[in-house]
Amino acid sequence: MNRKYMDAELKKAASHLAKLTHKGSFLRGNIVTMKRVCGYPNCKCAVEGKKHVSMYIGKKQDATTKMIYIPKRLEEEIRGKLEAYQKIKKLTERISEMNYKELEIEKSGDV
Repeated sequence: MNRKYMDAELKKAASHLAKLTHKGSFLRGNIVTMKRVCGYPNCKCAVEGKKHVSMYIGKKQDATTKMIYIPKRLEEEIRGKLEAYQKIKKLTERISEMNYKELEIEKSGDV
């Protein structure tokens, strides 16, 4: 891989990363779907056994997993923020690997 190509790829990845992080609109965590019974005796969950489905974010905090309930009206927005975090994580890894390759190229020229 030549240096000019790497520089262009690095700039492209860094630019994409900057766009994702600029707004600060990302969340670290995982989507967890839970099914539960509400407790009302006449509800479909008690009568028919059809449990209510709820979305939560599972987030590691102080060696435990914290569950944060997400209201239905925010589910799409939260999914987008969780996906943005995953993209940021992948781009950061990609940029890091490109920098390691560039370091190897520079070191090989220091003979």
